[in-house]
Amino acid sequence: MLAALWLLGGAQAASATPMATADDSHSKLALYGETVSVAPGGSVWLGVHITPEKGWHTYWQNPGDSGAAPILTWKLPAGVKASAPLFGAPHAIRFGPLMTYGYEGPSTLLVRLEADSSIADTLPLHLSAEWLTCADICVPQLAELDVTLQKGAAKLDPDNKSLFAAARQALPEPSFWDASLKVGKASSDLTVFMAKTDIPDVKSVRFFPAFEGVLDYPADQSFAFTQEGLTLHFPRKPGAPAPKSASGVLALYYDDGTSAHYEMTPKLDIAADVASQAKGAPSSLDTLLPQAHAGLPIWQAALFAFLGGLILNLMPCVFPVLSLKAFAFISANNRSLAHRRAEGWAYTGGIWASFMVIVSALMALRAGGTAIGWGFQLQSPIFVGLMTLLMVLVALSLGGLIHIRLGVEGAGGSFAAKEGMQGAFFKGVLATLVATPCTAPLMAPAIGFALTQPLLVVFTIFTLLALGLALPFLILSYSTRVAAMMPKPGAWMEKLKEGLAFPMLLTAAWLLYIFDQQTGSAGTLMLVSAIIVSVFAVWLWQQGQGRVLRAIALVCGVAALVAIVRVPTPQDHQAAKTEAGDVAYSDAALNQLLTDGKPVFVYFTADWCITCKVNESLALDREDTRTLFKDKGVTVMEGDWTNRNAEIAHVLARYGRAGVPLYLYFAPGKAEATVLPQMLTYGILKDTLDGR
Repeated sequence: MLAALWLLGGAQAASATPMATADDSHSKLALYGETVSVAPGGSVWLGVHITPEKGWHTYWQNPGDSGAAPILTWKLPAGVKASAPLFGAPHAIRFGPLMTYGYEGPSTLLVRLEADSSIADTLPLHLSAEWLTCADICVPQLAELDVTLQKGAAKLDPDNKSLFAAARQALPEPSFWDASLKVGKASSDLTVFMAKTDIPDVKSVRFFPAFEGVLDYPADQSFAFTQEGLTLHFPRKPGAPAPKSASGVLALYYDDGTSAHYEMTPKLDIAADVASQAKGAPSSLDTLLPQAHAGLPIWQAALFAFLGGLILNLMPCVFPVLSLKAFAFISANNRSLAHRRAEGWAYTGGIWASFMVIVSALMALRAGGTAIGWGFQLQSPIFVGLMTLLMVLVALSLGGLIHIRLGVEGAGGSFAAKEGMQGAFFKGVLATLVATPCTAPLMAPAIGFALTQPLLVVFTIFTLLALGLALPFLILSYSTRVAAMMPKPGAWMEKLKEGLAFPMLLTAAWLLYIFDQQTGSAGTLMLVSAIIVSVFAVWLWQQGQGRVLRAIALVCGVAALVAIVRVPTPQDHQAAKTEAGDVAYSDAALNQLLTDGKPVFVYFTADWCITCKVNESLALDREDTRTLFKDKGVTVMEGDWTNRNAEIAHVLARYGRAGVPLYLYFAPGKAEATVLPQMLTYGILKDTLDGR
């Protein structure tokens, strides 16, 4: 019966007239209106119609063991509000040991828009839709639709009449039977107070709970008629949470192949030993900071963020700034403890402020529909070019060729507290900027979790990440023992300051490599020329107070910045690596390999990710590793995220990551990936491929 309704819905959609449509990689979405206008104080029904590719499926409001329900986010004009979507009756979809609930064909979600008497003549609507489509693998799908309704008497659209009729026919009917659900520690029992004569020809029965904790999804559901009525017995997983509600859909399958579906909310009776497992009433803080959907508690995400920030101090991307911090400690040895502590907090403030700016930009771009993640700014050649210029200017200032106040000048002498504060804050900003290409252990799950949560959670997690990165400097700022152990300032510090220019130049060289990978040789030539002009502008500015000289310097500086901003469009770097024989990642290519039953190793990297490059050098770009892959018949796929790529961003999000690196191994015949550690070695690869 359901299959017939899905086919009917697909046929009706083919003859209907959509208001707007969107195609993604493995499905299509169309928005239909039952009427083309809405009266003041009236309503209009919209149909969100999703059609997956053949062999793929989408999900019900409770997806079961895996999957995700569609998410519809509306931007509506004043005086208009949208109801929660109505889902058609689900189908049980078994995949190996798992059981999911969803639709193996087209499905329509019905949404009611209600308008008050104050609506305007024209009503622009915007729909942001997210849904998951799965076969052997799962691929997130996205759509952004804009449509317009007119104010006026509601008049049915004749082209769409059949589509909405089919969508309503697919909805479960309201149940006219009372029911009760008893939830025990190991099993649940649903009693529907009906007579056997109500459903004399029923062959089988299934209950689809709307909330987790009622039953073990893949387990058999037994039913029988008792004196009270129809009774269903469900096994439960040990330690499953207490369900929030007993609501769900009762499916009745008859001997003649037909079926009927009834929506019901039984009276809920939870056993004491199950209720004790449930958490108590949430505090105000718990309400503001909800638990992670993927099973990562907030306290664990917060701990991971703090420890990840602490470990980040040891990552190679932060080494150039570590040298500046060490110099700052020596320079501040003749300062009072109060001043050193103030500078410690200024450095911490620089890190925290930088993290907040980055995450605010990230969240704003994501709200606009852009698929980005951690380190996203390094996917912009303009940002990389400006960072390269900054590193060169810092290096030349440290070397004494030009003079820019960094808070590390005046070695061996006293300098104003204000300058010290500014320098400490600047070094905190610099530490954050050069740290973003790295993802330390424990950082990835914390960041991936944070970026799926409300804003308060996002800023809390990133605040702890900032504190972890700043903690060593902050502790040393409070330590009198460390201050006593440091050498006395003197003339020798000028040479040390000049020597610190070279790590900054190495950072500039690395950034220049990233820029070249993104824009090609023409863009690199433009950047190098702009850097030379910028240095000339700074030098010219410092030659005297003459207005003409400074005007020329200002023109040169502006021209250099304009040249960096107008770099060529990034080139596509998703081609296969011919030397290593790697295959460029795509969802379609991976799906085909998994369908053929071949083992696949996928690594997601970026030219600006230092952690990725270290792993590639130590573990991937080795003759014994290539031999291992060849002997095991493993196809190696590379996902290059140097420039923005929505398909790769979706994969990272699917595995709870906000950035690279990510390493996945699909064993032969397995659709589920083994996620390897972020710090990779040949031994880890060999053990994984050997199944250990």
